[in-house]
Amino acid sequence: MSCSKYNDITKMIELNPIENWMKFEGDKIPSSLGLDPIIFKYLKSNTKILDAGCGFGKTIFELYHEGYKNVSGVDINENGIKFAKSKFQELGVNLDFRVNDANSLTYNNETFDFMINQAFWTTIIGKEERIKIIKEFSRVLKKDGIIYIADFGRTWNQTHYRKVYTEGIKKKLETGTFKVFNKKTGEFMYLAHHYTKHELKQLLEEGGFEKPFYYRHTIFNTQSGNKINGHVILAIKK
Repeated sequence: MSCSKYNDITKMIELNPIENWMKFEGDKIPSSLGLDPIIFKYLKSNTKILDAGCGFGKTIFELYHEGYKNVSGVDINENGIKFAKSKFQELGVNLDFRVNDANSLTYNNETFDFMINQAFWTTIIGKEERIKIIKEFSRVLKKDGIIYIADFGRTWNQTHYRKVYTEGIKKKLETGTFKVFNKKTGEFMYLAHHYTKHELKQLLEEGGFEKPFYYRHTIFNTQSGNKINGHVILAIKK
Protein backbone atom coordinates (compact mmCIF):
# COMPACT_ATOMS: atom_id res chain seq x y z
CA MET A 1 0.00 0.00 0.00
CA SER A 2 1.33 3.45 -0.89
CA CYS A 3 1.90 6.06 1.85
CA SER A 4 -0.80 8.32 0.36
CA LYS A 5 -3.41 5.56 0.48
CA TYR A 6 -2.45 4.70 4.04
CA ASN A 7 -2.81 8.35 5.09
CA ASP A 8 -6.24 8.56 3.43
CA ILE A 9 -7.48 5.54 5.39
CA THR A 10 -6.03 6.92 8.63
CA LYS A 11 -7.93 10.17 8.15
CA MET A 12 -11.17 8.30 7.48
CA ILE A 13 -10.73 6.23 10.62
CA GLU A 14 -10.69 9.40 12.71
CA LEU A 15 -14.03 10.71 11.44
CA ASN A 16 -16.09 11.38 8.36
CA PRO A 17 -14.86 14.77 7.12
CA ILE A 18 -17.50 17.37 6.33
CA GLU A 19 -16.65 17.09 2.63
CA ASN A 20 -18.27 13.64 2.58
CA TRP A 21 -21.62 15.12 3.62
CA MET A 22 -21.53 18.27 1.54
CA LYS A 23 -21.75 16.07 -1.56
CA PHE A 24 -25.46 15.64 -0.84
CA GLU A 25 -27.89 18.30 -2.02
CA GLY A 26 -31.22 19.06 -0.29
CA ASP A 27 -33.50 16.05 -0.04
CA LYS A 28 -30.80 13.79 -1.53
CA ILE A 29 -29.21 13.50 1.92
CA PRO A 30 -29.58 9.83 2.96
CA SER A 31 -32.67 9.41 5.13
CA SER A 32 -34.49 6.10 5.14
CA LEU A 33 -35.95 5.77 8.64
CA GLY A 34 -39.35 6.88 9.89
CA LEU A 35 -40.04 7.63 13.54
CA ASP A 36 -40.87 4.67 15.73
CA PRO A 37 -44.42 5.10 17.17
CA ILE A 38 -43.03 4.66 20.72
CA ILE A 39 -41.75 8.23 20.55
CA PHE A 40 -45.24 9.73 20.70
CA LYS A 41 -45.87 8.15 24.08
CA TYR A 42 -43.29 10.52 25.58
CA LEU A 43 -43.95 13.70 23.62
CA LYS A 44 -46.39 16.40 24.74
CA SER A 45 -47.64 19.20 22.54
CA ASN A 46 -45.22 21.70 24.14
CA THR A 47 -42.18 19.39 24.43
CA LYS A 48 -39.05 21.25 23.33
CA ILE A 49 -37.40 18.91 20.81
CA LEU A 50 -34.02 18.91 19.06
CA ASP A 51 -33.42 16.71 16.03
CA ALA A 52 -29.64 16.32 15.86
CA GLY A 53 -28.52 15.35 12.37
CA CYS A 54 -31.83 16.45 10.88
CA GLY A 55 -30.60 16.34 7.27
CA PHE A 56 -33.19 18.01 5.04
CA GLY A 57 -35.79 18.01 7.83
CA LYS A 58 -37.68 14.78 7.07
CA THR A 59 -38.27 13.88 10.72
CA ILE A 60 -39.18 17.45 11.65
CA PHE A 61 -41.77 17.58 8.85
CA GLU A 62 -43.26 14.39 10.30
CA LEU A 63 -43.34 15.83 13.82
CA TYR A 64 -44.77 19.14 12.67
CA HIS A 65 -47.64 17.47 10.84
CA GLU A 66 -48.33 15.44 13.99
CA GLY A 67 -48.84 18.73 15.83
CA TYR A 68 -45.42 19.32 17.43
CA LYS A 69 -44.38 22.92 16.80
CA ASN A 70 -41.57 23.45 19.35
CA VAL A 71 -38.97 21.65 17.24
CA SER A 72 -35.40 22.61 16.26
CA GLY A 73 -33.03 20.91 13.86
CA VAL A 74 -29.27 20.91 13.40
CA ASP A 75 -27.08 19.37 10.73
CA ILE A 76 -23.57 19.85 9.43
CA ASN A 77 -24.84 19.94 5.85
CA GLU A 78 -25.71 23.53 4.93
CA ASN A 79 -27.61 22.37 1.83
CA GLY A 80 -29.94 20.24 3.96
CA ILE A 81 -30.62 23.09 6.38
CA LYS A 82 -31.38 25.50 3.54
CA PHE A 83 -33.78 22.97 2.02
CA ALA A 84 -35.61 22.44 5.34
CA LYS A 85 -35.91 26.18 5.98
CA SER A 86 -37.25 26.84 2.49
CA LYS A 87 -39.90 24.11 2.75
CA PHE A 88 -41.20 25.45 6.05
CA GLN A 89 -41.12 29.01 4.75
CA GLU A 90 -43.44 27.84 1.96
CA LEU A 91 -45.84 26.91 4.77
CA GLY A 92 -45.36 30.32 6.39
CA VAL A 93 -43.51 28.71 9.31
CA ASN A 94 -40.15 29.78 10.72
CA LEU A 95 -38.61 26.95 12.73
CA ASP A 96 -35.15 26.98 14.30
CA PHE A 97 -32.78 25.23 11.86
CA ARG A 98 -29.03 25.64 12.34
CA VAL A 99 -25.87 24.50 10.60
CA ASN A 100 -24.03 22.93 13.54
CA ASP A 101 -21.27 20.45 14.17
CA ALA A 102 -22.73 17.94 16.63
CA ASN A 103 -19.76 18.18 18.99
CA SER A 104 -20.21 21.94 19.42
CA LEU A 105 -23.89 22.92 19.48
CA THR A 106 -24.86 26.59 19.63
CA TYR A 107 -27.44 26.10 22.39
CA ASN A 108 -27.31 26.88 26.09
CA ASN A 109 -27.10 24.18 28.75
CA GLU A 110 -30.36 22.33 29.46
CA THR A 111 -32.33 23.85 26.58
CA PHE A 112 -34.30 20.80 25.39
CA ASP A 113 -36.70 18.25 26.87
CA PHE A 114 -36.24 15.65 24.17
CA MET A 115 -33.55 14.81 21.61
CA ILE A 116 -33.88 12.75 18.45
CA ASN A 117 -31.00 10.83 16.86
CA GLN A 118 -32.49 9.20 13.79
CA ALA A 119 -29.85 7.20 11.86
CA PHE A 120 -27.34 9.74 13.18
CA TRP A 121 -24.77 7.65 14.99
CA THR A 122 -24.07 5.50 11.95
CA THR A 123 -22.22 8.51 10.51
CA ILE A 124 -19.97 9.07 13.53
CA ILE A 125 -16.68 7.28 13.03
CA GLY A 126 -14.29 7.02 15.96
CA LYS A 127 -14.95 6.33 19.63
CA GLU A 128 -13.48 9.62 20.88
CA GLU A 129 -15.71 11.62 18.54
CA ARG A 130 -18.78 9.72 19.72
CA ILE A 131 -18.01 10.44 23.36
CA LYS A 132 -17.56 14.17 22.66
CA ILE A 133 -20.89 14.26 20.88
CA ILE A 134 -22.92 12.29 23.43
CA LYS A 135 -21.60 14.59 26.18
CA GLU A 136 -22.60 17.60 24.12
CA PHE A 137 -26.07 16.16 23.62
CA SER A 138 -26.34 15.59 27.35
CA ARG A 139 -25.29 19.20 27.97
CA VAL A 140 -28.16 20.70 25.98
CA LEU A 141 -30.76 18.31 27.44
CA LYS A 142 -32.55 19.21 30.67
CA LYS A 143 -32.20 16.97 33.70
CA ASP A 144 -34.55 14.02 33.17
CA GLY A 145 -34.64 14.89 29.48
CA ILE A 146 -35.01 11.97 27.08
CA ILE A 147 -32.82 10.91 24.17
CA TYR A 148 -34.29 8.76 21.39
CA ILE A 149 -31.93 6.73 19.21
CA ALA A 150 -32.94 4.74 16.14
CA ASP A 151 -29.95 3.34 14.31
CA PHE A 152 -28.52 0.50 12.30
CA GLY A 153 -27.34 -2.69 13.99
CA ARG A 154 -24.55 -5.00 12.94
CA THR A 155 -25.89 -7.62 10.53
CA TRP A 156 -23.34 -10.38 10.01
CA ASN A 157 -25.93 -12.81 8.63
CA GLN A 158 -26.54 -10.67 5.56
CA THR A 159 -24.08 -11.43 2.73
CA HIS A 160 -23.47 -7.82 1.67
CA TYR A 161 -22.78 -6.55 5.18
CA ARG A 162 -20.64 -9.52 6.14
CA LYS A 163 -18.50 -8.69 3.11
CA VAL A 164 -18.15 -4.96 3.83
CA TYR A 165 -17.49 -5.51 7.56
CA THR A 166 -14.74 -7.99 6.68
CA GLU A 167 -13.21 -5.57 4.18
CA GLY A 168 -13.31 -2.83 6.82
CA ILE A 169 -11.50 -5.03 9.34
CA LYS A 170 -8.82 -5.81 6.74
CA LYS A 171 -8.31 -2.04 6.32
CA LYS A 172 -7.89 -1.68 10.10
CA LEU A 173 -11.24 0.02 10.54
CA GLU A 174 -13.23 -0.49 13.73
CA THR A 175 -15.38 -3.62 13.58
CA GLY A 176 -18.72 -2.63 12.06
CA THR A 177 -17.27 0.31 10.10
CA PHE A 178 -17.23 0.18 6.31
CA LYS A 179 -17.07 2.30 3.17
CA VAL A 180 -20.28 3.29 1.41
CA PHE A 181 -20.14 3.74 -2.36
CA ASN A 182 -22.56 5.25 -4.86
CA LYS A 183 -24.20 2.25 -6.54
CA LYS A 184 -24.45 4.00 -9.91
CA THR A 185 -21.03 5.62 -10.16
CA GLY A 186 -18.91 3.54 -7.79
CA GLU A 187 -17.76 6.78 -6.10
CA PHE A 188 -16.77 6.55 -2.43
CA MET A 189 -19.36 8.52 -0.43
CA TYR A 190 -18.68 8.16 3.30
CA LEU A 191 -17.89 5.76 6.11
CA ALA A 192 -20.70 4.17 8.10
CA HIS A 193 -20.72 2.26 11.39
CA HIS A 194 -23.25 -0.35 12.48
CA TYR A 195 -23.69 -0.80 16.21
CA THR A 196 -24.24 -3.57 18.68
CA LYS A 197 -26.76 -3.01 21.45
CA HIS A 198 -23.88 -3.01 23.94
CA GLU A 199 -22.03 -0.25 22.06
CA LEU A 200 -25.03 2.07 22.18
CA LYS A 201 -25.75 1.38 25.84
CA GLN A 202 -22.10 2.02 26.69
CA LEU A 203 -22.17 5.27 24.70
CA LEU A 204 -25.20 6.48 26.63
CA GLU A 205 -23.48 5.68 29.91
CA GLU A 206 -20.46 7.76 28.79
CA GLY A 207 -22.83 10.69 28.20
CA GLY A 208 -24.38 10.56 31.65
CA PHE A 209 -27.61 8.80 30.75
CA GLU A 210 -29.35 6.18 32.83
CA LYS A 211 -29.75 2.62 31.62
CA PRO A 212 -32.22 2.72 28.69
CA PHE A 213 -35.81 2.38 29.90
CA TYR A 214 -36.91 1.23 26.45
CA TYR A 215 -35.14 -0.98 23.93
CA ARG A 216 -36.47 -2.74 20.87
CA HIS A 217 -34.70 -4.76 18.23
CA THR A 218 -36.23 -4.27 14.81
CA ILE A 219 -35.50 -4.58 11.09
CA PHE A 220 -34.85 -1.42 9.07
CA ASN A 221 -34.71 -0.83 5.33
CA THR A 222 -31.60 1.11 4.30
CA GLN A 223 -31.35 3.81 1.65
CA SER A 224 -30.00 1.11 -0.67
CA GLY A 225 -33.00 -1.13 -0.07
CA ASN A 226 -31.18 -3.64 2.16
CA LYS A 227 -32.85 -5.13 5.22
CA ILE A 228 -30.76 -4.71 8.34
CA ASN A 229 -30.91 -5.12 12.11
CA GLY A 230 -31.99 -1.98 13.94
CA HIS A 231 -31.98 -0.57 17.46
CA VAL A 232 -34.63 1.71 18.97
CA ILE A 233 -33.65 3.14 22.36
CA LEU A 234 -34.97 5.68 24.87
CA ALA A 235 -32.90 6.82 27.83
CA ILE A 236 -33.12 9.56 30.48
CA LYS A 237 -30.40 12.04 31.36
CA LYS A 238 -29.30 11.56 34.97
